[in-house]
Amino acid sequence: MCAELIAKGGSTPSQYSLPEDASEIQDLIEYRDMNFALGNIFKACYRMGHKSKVSKEYDLNKIIWFANRELERLGK
Repeated sequence: MCAELIAKGGSTPSQYSLPEDASEIQDLIEYRDMNFALGNIFKACYRMGHKSKVSKEYDLNKIIWFANRELERLGK
């Protein structure tokens, strides 16, 4: 499934635009109107391997858990 998504097209610079006044991760989350689950996925991805006493496996499991919740929500 992931290979299919990647094969459908590349990215454009506008997809990665940042607000000029962004200074914190929360600014980026709000800029993209992320809900709680997506915001937590984004934060866990960004900090992976950099938070003291938290393993990459912990962050990956957190990402999976929030992604599954978001998929369930979208399926309703």
